[in-house]
Amino acid sequence: MPYLIVGYVSIWLLWMPLRFTTRRKGNKNLSTVFKIIPTLLVASVAGWACLTYANTDTTSWLLLVGILIGVCADAALEYWMQLGGLLFIVAHCLFIVALMLLCPPNGWFALVLAVALLFAVWFLGHYQARFPDRKLRIGVTLYAVALSALLGSALPAPFLVGGIRVLIGAIGAGLFALSDATLCRNSVEHRIARDCEMAQGGLQPETERQRIIEEYLSLGCYYTAQVAFAICCIVNLTA
Repeated sequence: MPYLIVGYVSIWLLWMPLRFTTRRKGNKNLSTVFKIIPTLLVASVAGWACLTYANTDTTSWLLLVGILIGVCADAALEYWMQLGGLLFIVAHCLFIVALMLLCPPNGWFALVLAVALLFAVWFLGHYQARFPDRKLRIGVTLYAVALSALLGSALPAPFLVGGIRVLIGAIGAGLFALSDATLCRNSVEHRIARDCEMAQGGLQPETERQRIIEEYLSLGCYYTAQVAFAICCIVNLTA
């Protein structure tokens, strides 16, 4: 557990600052390396747990594979967004199946899924004009469906089956949704704001700092979601 805490703190204090610093300097390759190191750390924790303990279950293996695919998706997004998005959809599908093994689908799954989809339709409708490419809109829509299903499989579980494992899984799913929603919002709003400021003579330091903080927190939510799923493996195996 101390190693897990140290590794998690390093994500916030070392790897994310390096990611944003190198990206700001235009070093795309090095920025990508720093981006995937946290998910590699998370995957190593989940992999160690799955390979060390004899009572590893299917849920743990699915979560591990999903995290590993997430590593590939993180890198792919930097160079080929469509491939990165597809990989994340696959990872989410694995997370969904893993969580459904802990709490089989029921009426609450359908209800949460429906509510999440309605919110996704409203949210994406607000930014639809910013996605002129038809294939990109289809990809974003499919991703929203996968994310909504992830919420449906995770959020009701703590109330239906109980236990720390499903609670941590629900927290992870919620953080994934928060991260993706803020990422979408930041990608559109911040790009527009930066373009406007550049057209007027340059970025405003105060507003730029605020934008960086928002992007930092969004990425932090994503890494924390991955950590939560890795902990789901550890909690089960050490119980």
